[in-house]
This record gives sequence, C-alpha cells and structure tokens, in this order.
Amino acid sequence: MINIAVKILTAIALISFMQLAFADDSTWVDTVGIVPDSVEQVIPQPPDSAYIARASDSNWWKRKIENRAFNIGEYLEFSVSYGILPAGTAIMAVVDTIRHNGAKCFKIRSTAHSNGFVSTFYKVRDTVLTYIDYDGIFSHYFYKNLHEGGYKAEKTTNFDQRRHMAITGKDTIPTYSFVQDAYSSFYYVRTQDIEPGSEILIDNHTDKKNYPLKVIVHGRETVKVAAGEFDCIVVEPVMRAEGIFKAKGSIKIWLTDDEYKLPVKMQTEVFFLGSIHVKLKKFKYGAFPDEQMIGADNDR
Repeated sequence: MINIAVKILTAIALISFMQLAFADDSTWVDTVGIVPDSVEQVIPQPPDSAYIARASDSNWWKRKIENRAFNIGEYLEFSVSYGILPAGTAIMAVVDTIRHNGAKCFKIRSTAHSNGFVSTFYKVRDTVLTYIDYDGIFSHYFYKNLHEGGYKAEKTTNFDQRRHMAITGKDTIPTYSFVQDAYSSFYYVRTQDIEPGSEILIDNHTDKKNYPLKVIVHGRETVKVAAGEFDCIVVEPVMRAEGIFKAKGSIKIWLTDDEYKLPVKMQTEVFFLGSIHVKLKKFKYGAFPDEQMIGADNDR
C-alpha cells in the first residue's frame, strides 16, 4: 500500500501536465522531493551577445500568427491516473482577453486538484495563469501558485518582449524573441502546421532559465477517451541540448488531427513509477467570431 501511495502522489505532482511536457523536466522531481541518481539536470542555454545585439530592435518583437485552434470559452477537463488508479483532475481554460503592459492577451488558467482519496494524504491545489499575446502567440506573463502536500510555491514572471527580458522577482534575465513560458508553448504548438516527420522549435523560459525545446511530430492514431473518439496526431516534446533528463521512456501527447489540435491524451513512462496517464474528460471549443459554439454535448 505504501508503494502505491507514493506512486499516486507522484502522479498528482504531474497533474499540471503541460508544464511537465514543455518545461524544465526537473520540476516534478523537486515537487515530490525525490531525486533519482540517473537524472541529469539540463544546462540552461543563455542567449549569446550577438543574438542580444541583433534582437535589440524594438520592431523585432511583433508578429502575427494565424490562430484557428483556440479562443475565449475553450474549456478542457482531464482525468489523471497512475495505471488504473485515479489520482485527480486538471482543467485548462481560455477565460478571457485582457490588456497587459499595453498588449492584448488571452488569459488562460490551469488548475489541478487531487481527488478525495489522494487528498487524505497528499492534497494538491495548483493554479497557473498565463497571458499570451493575442496576435503573436507568445508569453507576456506567467504566474503559478502550487500547494502540493507540504510543498508551497508562488512565483510570477513578466516578459518584456521588446527588450527580450524575463523578470522574476528581483532577477532580470536576457532571453529570446517571442520566448514562451511553460504553458504558452503548448498553445503556440496548437497554432502550427503539424505533419508526421516534422519538428517545431520553441524557445522557452521557465523558473529563471532558458530551455530550447523541440517538438517531434510522430504518426497518426485514433484515440478513445471519456470525451469521445478522436483522430489524433502524436507529438513528443524534447530538449534541444545535450545532457538532458534521462528517464526511461518519453512524454507523448495526442492532439486532435484538425484545426483545433485539442489535447486528448498524455502519457509518460517514468522509470521508477510506470505509466502515468492524462485523458480528456470534457471539453468545449472556443467561440470564434464567425462560428457558433460547437461541442454542445461537452459543455462544462
């Protein structure tokens, strides 16, 4: 029973699954206080001086990306489990548009809650906010408030995209043009053309460090979850640097093979835990100006 409990609580630490998939792979290790001997930490990649000089032009930071994937009103609810044992629920929602530092942004909120059984010995109540540029689909603001067992953390990062800086607390760190946070990376991927055999390159900044990412696009599969049956395309985020997280297995995400690219399923094989699954339970598409709300059977 103790071993099962440890595995479930670690699965709960992965409920904010997009942060696991698109951020520093050491995040979940720190959360549960377990550091396996075979984990090799990522060496952050700072921008070089030539890049900073080249990117200093204030016009460099503006761009327009066509987005038919998500909009206000999108609601995604997931179940999280270790094997067949349920552990909790995660929700990702595009709640509104706001202005932040003069820029129009999507306001996107993610929450993660452990279920009643797991909460008796390891309660999770996590909230993450990201403000994503409405036109350019890059990050302006990232906030996380984590309560996981006895572990608590609260952190805010503001991104000065004109000067290519990430400001967390008293630390201002040079970073890249159109840099993404842990959650905005995922939404950016959803706006891209995705075909098997292709790759998507992303510059990510998380927890005061720069992490270059590569998203590998695998093949197509049909997936059945509680929310329905979907034709999907499989993607796998990995680091673009040597000396990375060396767990056995990988993180794979199944996205619907359409313009919305909804995340239907995530699965990771962690060498001392086994399979952890995140599956879509309920969803509602975002409302585009020229469309009516669809997916009525999946309203929250």
